Amino acid sequence: MSKDPHAKRFELQRLIERSLDLARNALLQQGSFLPGFIAVQPNGMYDVGVAAQGGTDGSNLLITRLRQKAAAERLHAASVYRDVRVRPRGALEDVDAIQVVVELESGESYNVFQVYRLDKGKLVFVEGREVERVPSVIFAEAARIAAASRRWWEFWK
Repeated sequence: MSKDPHAKRFELQRLIERSLDLARNALLQQGSFLPGFIAVQPNGMYDVGVAAQGGTDGSNLLITRLRQKAAAERLHAASVYRDVRVRPRGALEDVDAIQVVVELESGESYNVFQVYRLDKGKLVFVEGREVERVPSVIFAEAARIAAASRRWWEFWK
């Protein structure tokens, strides 16, 4: 991946939009969705998948698998998306939202929340998204796993 900040921003935005598109399609078809992921291979191709179960357990399984995949296959970027309930600033009650955690191999990581509602079978996104920078959970662990395996291998040379 390029060190150009514009290229990084473009990759982040592209992953966020693709994750939201996958979640949007599932919401329109099923009314909810299981956690899913997008992993960007070194050649730029995408791997897309969905957890076998919902909730926190499903998200945690995806993150664990992406950590392993990032260490083994040298992924460039990854995102995990899931259906959540959040309380927006100033609100009195929780609302539905799509959460997207997007990370680059450089360690840049963002949490994005897109609030939505289903209105008579139509999906309506609330204006604006909440975006916050967060610590890396996929690539930080992948770097640690890769370093540990190199040390083990060098020891047995």
